[in-house]
Amino acid sequence: MLTFSTLAAGCLTLLVLLQAAPAAAQDTFGNLSEKVRKGQKIIVVDERGAVTEGRVENIDSSTLVVNYFRGRVPDPSVTTTRTFTPNEVWRVQKPGHLWDGAIKGAAVGLIPALFALGTDCYDCGLGGFAAFCVTVGAGAGVGIDALFGPKTIYRRDGRSPRVTVAPILGRHTHGLSAAVRF
Repeated sequence: MLTFSTLAAGCLTLLVLLQAAPAAAQDTFGNLSEKVRKGQKIIVVDERGAVTEGRVENIDSSTLVVNYFRGRVPDPSVTTTRTFTPNEVWRVQKPGHLWDGAIKGAAVGLIPALFALGTDCYDCGLGGFAAFCVTVGAGAGVGIDALFGPKTIYRRDGRSPRVTVAPILGRHTHGLSAAVRF
């Protein structure tokens, strides 16, 4: 017969065996230098959640330098660059361009108009239909680009495995509930 103490001992043994070592901090940006180039616009979210938008000044495996100056006339006395290390960065993103979605959506919207041109319909106003399809497609493309936002090109994996244990107590039931998140 399975008793509560046997069940609890088995669950605790299982939890000890499943416990993983905590994740160590990353000390390199990996292949981020292959994904961005000098002068490219990026968005950096640091460990405190602060967002820095700017252009890449320099990048290598251990540092990322971002020029975040915004304005018409640069002031030489003000430092406008920020240097990040891999331990300080949670996420690096490329800003998305809405015009890109508009072009793709317009191209997809052109497909029904091209099928309509294949019909033997003369004087039926296919030009207006084609303009409507392209406009709706471009609008949908802009909406989809705006919905999905910037593309994440680097993410620091700071999550460590978690184990949750909760007791199950009832009038006729006793036990433990365990959950392991990777």
